[in-house]
Amino acid sequence: MAAHVQSVISKYLPALGWAVFAACVITLFTQVPLRREFDIGRNDAGIVQGFSDPEPIPATAQADAGVGRRVLPAAALRIPQAGAPATVTMRWLAPAGMPVVIAINDQPPIQLIAQGQWEEHDITVSSGWRKAIDLVVQITAPESPEQIVLDRVVVTVTPPVWPYPAQVGYALMVGALCGLLLQGRPRWQPALAVSVYGLVWWLFYRSSPYPLLYLPPIVVAGLLTIWLIWRWPSLVVRWPRWATPGLAGVMIILWMGALLPAMVAHVTLARPGVENDFRVFATRDTLETIFQADGFYNLGYPLLLWLVRPLTHDNPFLAARLISLLAGGVLIAGGYLLARSLLSPGLAFLAAGCLALSGIVVQYGLLVGSDMPFAALMTLAVAVTLHVHRRSHALLALIGGVFAGTAFLVRHPGLLLLPWGAVTLWYIAGRRPALLFGLGFVLAAAPQLVVNTLQTGQLLFNQQAKNIWLAVYANTDWGRWDEVPNSIGLFEVIGRDPLRFLTNWSRNVVGFIGAGAEDVSEFGRADQLRLLGWPANWLAIGGLVAAGWLAWQHRADRRWLTLLALIALYVAAIATAFILPRFFLPLTPLYAVAAAWAIAQLWTDQRHLVAAALIMVVLLSPGPMTATQAVLAAQPADEVAAVTLVQRSLPADGSRLVAAIPDRLPLAKYSAIAHLVHVRVSPTVTATELQALDADYLLWDNAQGPPPIPEPERRRIGDGRFTLYSLTAPATK
Repeated sequence: MAAHVQSVISKYLPALGWAVFAACVITLFTQVPLRREFDIGRNDAGIVQGFSDPEPIPATAQADAGVGRRVLPAAALRIPQAGAPATVTMRWLAPAGMPVVIAINDQPPIQLIAQGQWEEHDITVSSGWRKAIDLVVQITAPESPEQIVLDRVVVTVTPPVWPYPAQVGYALMVGALCGLLLQGRPRWQPALAVSVYGLVWWLFYRSSPYPLLYLPPIVVAGLLTIWLIWRWPSLVVRWPRWATPGLAGVMIILWMGALLPAMVAHVTLARPGVENDFRVFATRDTLETIFQADGFYNLGYPLLLWLVRPLTHDNPFLAARLISLLAGGVLIAGGYLLARSLLSPGLAFLAAGCLALSGIVVQYGLLVGSDMPFAALMTLAVAVTLHVHRRSHALLALIGGVFAGTAFLVRHPGLLLLPWGAVTLWYIAGRRPALLFGLGFVLAAAPQLVVNTLQTGQLLFNQQAKNIWLAVYANTDWGRWDEVPNSIGLFEVIGRDPLRFLTNWSRNVVGFIGAGAEDVSEFGRADQLRLLGWPANWLAIGGLVAAGWLAWQHRADRRWLTLLALIALYVAAIATAFILPRFFLPLTPLYAVAAAWAIAQLWTDQRHLVAAALIMVVLLSPGPMTATQAVLAAQPADEVAAVTLVQRSLPADGSRLVAAIPDRLPLAKYSAIAHLVHVRVSPTVTATELQALDADYLLWDNAQGPPPIPEPERRRIGDGRFTLYSLTAPATK
């Protein structure tokens, strides 16, 4: 034991020494005097965030003509951690008498009164010790911050100064990793490597006119990647079997945690898009309306909303947000389970990572609707089904059928899992598991089947043929929706013009696979390429083709053929009407598994495989941020502002809020504040009717004119289209 401890110490002690040396190098470089001037509007791209585009500044008595930027509400300067204390000199122009507020990290804000001319102010920065990358300087004003024009920023550091803990921490890690990677080499080599890092840090992070703010963590990540690839063969030998599933679970938890702020920021329906349909589900809010036959929407998702609503103040929007996020985690977990039926634990983890970094998975993990719950249930059904074999417990086939039936309970295409699962299990495990799968499906789908039979006399009551008619004969023009009855049948739709039906179907199939020169429109379609980010999407397509061919030749697992059959069956069914990328969300896990398999076929050497996987993760990493921004940007800005206003202004003492919002808008019904609205009234409400409600606050749409209350300007809280009005006493803005 003592010998082992001594061996470990002798192995890692030099790395610790190089870590200390690197920290000393960064501390010394921090002492170099610095004066860096940023000409706002010209060489400022590395430090400005949220400002307006550059605009010309006319010449004045105090200054020549130049270029500057206007300060927008979210504007901030991001300056490198060059040492503390530092001085930031800012030159701006603002109307005389305007209060200008400077906030630097966690320092108390500084308020200055503008003089109406160009002026310079020196601000001492001595905070930000817990920041990881940079220092944030915010410039704002209580009202109309866009009237402030910023012209120049100068950062000055005069030694002696303290280095920031984050930069010392990065240096410690760089030194330790250099020591480990160059262990056994002459000492001048790690010393040179650490010194080069210090010089690069000083040139491109601390002193550059375009500071590379993420340089230190990128260097650490790069060195750590090199060390991981180098040590991978020995790490695999010591890696316990339970660790990879545990790591996948941690990744899923981190994924949901990372999306939690975006979920909270999603406060109203994003439009246009899938969330336009949310009213259909939210209005089925009683057991009577839930257990009602509907030819377009099954009862599963409304029932799920009804079950979760008690946890979210009976607010269907908040319940739907939570369901989508949790279902996204279940989808990734199901993808890992599916991958484990065909791949090693490491490759299964890679497949789960591809799902977590997929833009479409992140997008529908945030958007409310039945897309993500259905995809998660379908993934679980496929994953459990492919784990069944002739020696497995019969209960596994039953569970697979239950997941498939529950997927049908959420959406009609779940019915496709019944023939696929039964045939697949008969093929790979025999007749008994296939029958148990069918039994599980019927048990889970029984509520919908019973409701359909009792209320319509049809076991599989379905009116989706009208959607097919809309796509085939009405060019998906929703204005023509009422031209045919909901009861139109599929055979009637096909019989009207079989060639036109087949043309629409084939065009949709090509739109999923990828259009070619036959599509002469400006933008073609290839929806399968949107399921995963690049290059995982192309790896997935190649993997499906190659694995299917090898399986057909009995040179790969025959279950690949069942996955290809499911994809073909699903695409063929969905293509009968019109297609949208979200319709194919359930296929994303199948493509992720194929991508992981393909990358393992291309790089058989362990080190090469790890390097390729890490490079792919880096290339996929922008996907979640892009998807998150797309979801949040689709929310109407005035509705987001109204939600923020209500959440900030409404007291937590049970005050009664009345909303006079047009019924076509979801703000008072399907938003993060819907549960705070005690009564919804028409915008034509009278003063007498408002008084009879005995409310404390009124949420009003100013597009309808002034509210019917005395002295509305004195009672108003906030600005914009939607504002609050105090109904008990004049408000303080």
